[in-house]
Amino acid sequence: MELKIGENLRNLRKERGNTQDDLANHLGISVQAVSKWERGDGFPDITLLPYLASYYEVTVDDILGCNSIRKQNDIESFKAQAQVLINKGKRRERLALCREMQKKYPNDETVLFELVYDLDAVDFKSNSDEIISISTKLLKSDSIDIRYGAIQMLAFTYSKLGNDEKAIEYAKMIPCNRDLLSSVLKGKDLVEHCRWYFWNVCDTMLRLSHNMIQCQEAGYTAEERHSIRKTLYKFYHLIFSDGDFGFFENRLGRLCRDMAISSSEMGKIDQAFDELDKMCEHMEKYQKFTNIEHTSLLVRGLKYDSSQSGSSDEYSMAYGFLCSLDENPRFECLRSYERLQAIKNRLQALG
Repeated sequence: MELKIGENLRNLRKERGNTQDDLANHLGISVQAVSKWERGDGFPDITLLPYLASYYEVTVDDILGCNSIRKQNDIESFKAQAQVLINKGKRRERLALCREMQKKYPNDETVLFELVYDLDAVDFKSNSDEIISISTKLLKSDSIDIRYGAIQMLAFTYSKLGNDEKAIEYAKMIPCNRDLLSSVLKGKDLVEHCRWYFWNVCDTMLRLSHNMIQCQEAGYTAEERHSIRKTLYKFYHLIFSDGDFGFFENRLGRLCRDMAISSSEMGKIDQAFDELDKMCEHMEKYQKFTNIEHTSLLVRGLKYDSSQSGSSDEYSMAYGFLCSLDENPRFECLRSYERLQAIKNRLQALG
């Protein structure tokens, strides 16, 4: 157990607007002793703890930080439980867990941060007002991750509500992707940072290209959409030259499914089936994925495991692909072929 008496005393003093001299005079000790406590270079004598608690109108546990430690342990346990639930795609159960923690710690940023994403995933329309309220509150966080997450949630929420002006306003709050760290980091930290950049850029390119292709104003033909996706597919193979895709097997499966859609639109039946077979191969590998240490040169040494990602809904990606084979009208030209049933059987086996 790590005691943070000095930090607690300093925070209590600042909250009440007192000086170190005020506390020293009250206790009849030197100001140097108070300064030493607050720096963490020593602890008050045990006999002084009740007087300190009385002076600040708190408990001895508050001075010792016991309540803070209990809260920290609760939050860590909550985060572990929440991760298990999201890995299983159990958003409603995860939302219920967040609600229980919110009752216990109504102002904790970690709890609110997790809560707002579950409110969005479970029922955006009913929860939009609460999502905006919590996210606006989180904009004041000292944590960059929480602050940027709140900005992102506000941008997405206003976009889904049709308020493009507000959505753009918040989206512009995120700094442009100017990577200053690569100019200031050194040694192993620089190497790891650059490798993670190459790892992350794959997902960024997939997301941006998907949004661009879906936009009617882009004016892409089926052949052009297929070409863009094939280029991305090859790009993944350039970054992960050893075939150590790991988590990205699911992204490659999605690209193959989308290429098959374009091939179907162009009437290239055999090509579409080949791409769907490749989709199944990637999804079968993804289902077996647990963890990986990459070996490809640009990402060598990076470690990633399945606990760092999770299902965002109640069914697997494979099930989503299966549904698209039945429901997407652009696959209509494939439905009379026995080969399609074999592909559907492979997806059903993945559950």
